Amino acid sequence: MERAKHKRRFIIYLVFTLLIMAAIFIFSAQDGNDSGSLSKGFIKSFLGDILEKILPPLTDNGFEYDIRKYAHMFEFFCLGVSSFLLFSEVFFSLPHMLIYTPLTTLIFCFVYACSDEFHQRFVPGRAGRFTDVAVDSVGYICAVLIMLVIFILYRLIRNKDRRKI
Repeated sequence: MERAKHKRRFIIYLVFTLLIMAAIFIFSAQDGNDSGSLSKGFIKSFLGDILEKILPPLTDNGFEYDIRKYAHMFEFFCLGVSSFLLFSEVFFSLPHMLIYTPLTTLIFCFVYACSDEFHQRFVPGRAGRFTDVAVDSVGYICAVLIMLVIFILYRLIRNKDRRKI
C-alpha cells in the first residue's frame, strides 16, 4: 500500500516537473521581440504595477529587464519545488533521503538551467549567458532551502506525535 502511494505521488510530481520544464523551454524559445513584448505587457498589468512597487531593483537596466530576471527566478523556483518533491519520492526509503534529495535537485536544476541558456543561444534576439544561470540558481536554491526546512519540520512534528502514542 505504501509503495503504491509513493508511485502515485512520483507520477504526479514527474508530470508537474515535466510541465514546468516544458513551460521554461517554451518561454526560452520565444524570440527577443516576443519575449520583450510579453514582459512589457506584464509590466502594464495590475500585477506588474504592484510588483514594481515591492520588488527591489536588481540592476540599473530598468524594471522591464529586472522583471525578466525575476521571472527566471520564479520559473526555476517552481522547478526546484517540483523536482525536490519528485526526488523525495525516489529516495524516500533511503536513510539519508534529506541529503540525496536536495543534492540531486540542485544538480538537476543546474543542468537544466545550463541547457536552457544553451538553447537560448539558437533563438533569434536571445543570448545564453552564465549570469542567467546564476539568476536561475537563486530561484531553485531558495526552493530547495524552503523545501528542506518544511521536510525537516514535518519529520520533527511527525516523530513528536508518534512519541505521544
